[in-house]
Amino acid sequence: MNLKRITWLLLLCLSLCSSYGLEEVEDMELERQLKLINKTPLKTIQTEYGDVIDCIDIHKQLAFDHPLLKNHKIQMRPSFPLKGVTNEASSMANQIRVGLKSKGCPTGTVPIRRTHKEDLLRFNTFASIHPETREVPGSHFATLEALKPTNESDRLFHGAKAHINVYNPRVAADQTSSGQMWVENAPFVNSNSIQAGWIVSPPLYGDYRTHLFTAWTADGYHKTGCWNILCPGFVQVDKEVYLGEAFNNTSIYNGDQYEMMVHIYQVNLSFPIYMIPTFLYFFNKKKQLLQDEATGNWWFVYTTDNIHVGYWPKSIFTDLAKGASKVSWGGRTSGAPEATSAEMGSGNLPDGNYHHACYFRQIQLVNASYVLQNPDKYRTREIIDKPDCYDLKYYGDQGSVMGHTFLFGGPGGNCGS
Repeated sequence: MNLKRITWLLLLCLSLCSSYGLEEVEDMELERQLKLINKTPLKTIQTEYGDVIDCIDIHKQLAFDHPLLKNHKIQMRPSFPLKGVTNEASSMANQIRVGLKSKGCPTGTVPIRRTHKEDLLRFNTFASIHPETREVPGSHFATLEALKPTNESDRLFHGAKAHINVYNPRVAADQTSSGQMWVENAPFVNSNSIQAGWIVSPPLYGDYRTHLFTAWTADGYHKTGCWNILCPGFVQVDKEVYLGEAFNNTSIYNGDQYEMMVHIYQVNLSFPIYMIPTFLYFFNKKKQLLQDEATGNWWFVYTTDNIHVGYWPKSIFTDLAKGASKVSWGGRTSGAPEATSAEMGSGNLPDGNYHHACYFRQIQLVNASYVLQNPDKYRTREIIDKPDCYDLKYYGDQGSVMGHTFLFGGPGGNCGS
């Protein structure tokens, strides 16, 4: 055997060994992450969608691996109910129902969707290309933003609420499309942010169903934050509703309509602890994101039944610990920058018909006094980065049932980066 042949075989062997060694290291890292994320269950439940739900001791959930939550005392309910809450039902839509059957997990445990190796591989690949930030190629928005008054720099928001029409827009395998709320503080580059709503995301869930989701960060997703409960931070307290759950039903163009209520809110930081309420988030999808007045925690409340799913502790945030400078409602799509963009909402542009385009209704803000108010009290603006692909029409106050409302969405297509 000549020298060139021997050299070639040695190089091939080194290449194969190196490749195998790298794969082995990657597998070991994935296994390490899975062991951290998936805690030992006291009970396991298989859902009709194939999800494996682990019932985890509430005191041993992933949240408490966060270095700032080592001695955290769990808060089971907000300190006080939020003022100004109204839950007017709409005859034109059915309420999304979620939660495990048979009363969910045993008392003292919480339901956590088990993460598999394939989930991490998909998500890590997607997250490296499409970080969960607004100013990134391939991401598009149609949102209504509420900003604090310019003459009241110290007046912050402490939550938001909305009923969200739920659809199942068409997406490609590497795309996402959502209808959601944002509660934020600080510039995008180091944004403190909480998100919640519905999403279609094959990279995150491995399917094309519509799912309940949340996300958070304390630094613009540079080193902190994640979707749902893929990292320490969110404290789950409800034993039936779990983050990442797929919905049984979604709305049909000009047909049956379904909605969810979401509420995110923070508790009043200026009152004595025994006097102050907690941040609720309703997902009706009436969604609410609220900050608890007594603790400063941000609560996630879901559906008109006011299910307190859990909360993001004040201590994991910097700027958002004090309150939010901006609240947004609307839709987002993401995918490869030069590829055809996904549908948003129902996949149709707003035309004034609530059975055609995706809607938000009863959108409200939690003001500096921790009371729900309509957005007309503040500066609002529509943000539509690709008007040929997506649109948003804000109609203001449409009565007691619809409240302040807007339609959004579009077909996507060749939208550019």
